[in-house]
Amino acid sequence: MWNKLRNEPVNKTGYIKRIIAYGIDWYLGSVLSSLPLILLYMSLHKDAVYIPQQLSIFKGYYQVIAGVLSLSVAFVYYVVLPIIWKGQTVGKKLLGLKIVNDNYQEVNVKQLIIRQVIMILVEGSIYTCSNMFHQLVNVLTGYNIASIWNKVGLVITILSGILVIVLKSKKSLHDIVSHTLVVDIKSEDYKNMLLSIEKKNKKQNKKMKKRFA
Repeated sequence: MWNKLRNEPVNKTGYIKRIIAYGIDWYLGSVLSSLPLILLYMSLHKDAVYIPQQLSIFKGYYQVIAGVLSLSVAFVYYVVLPIIWKGQTVGKKLLGLKIVNDNYQEVNVKQLIIRQVIMILVEGSIYTCSNMFHQLVNVLTGYNIASIWNKVGLVITILSGILVIVLKSKKSLHDIVSHTLVVDIKSEDYKNMLLSIEKKNKKQNKKMKKRFA
């Protein structure tokens, strides 16, 4: 498998663009996933001034409600939005990037769900929604696994970043698992790849027509 990954085509998508897009999505996703917690707490405590992003500030079943609402908003931003925008989050859309499959064709819903959920829940130890998920698991199970999970997630995140630098395809761990990659839709390489796919499809269609003529 490692040899196959090392021999994949070169992806010339710039690191700076990816980092900026990542930062935008991290910030917007964090703000949006925090909103349900803030609004719910403010509705219960009219005099609230400072609201920590911790489920422990709530009592009883409000902890579960706050956690579920926060994760629901995060799911819409990180999963539903890229499905609607065909492989783009807000950050990627602004920077002209896109998630495609290994063959540079449109990514399917299953791939997006696998990719984005893994990114958030397994790798995303720095994501607010990931931290919220860990806290919710603590509340539901009664076991304090958040600290351990965060450390493991951070190690996996670092490993994923190293893979982006080392591999010619610039695939992260969640790209490898979901068979996707991030491309620059404005680059000549991507445009040429699309033309190549289009020509290949036309040839296949001609062969099929001749076969059934």
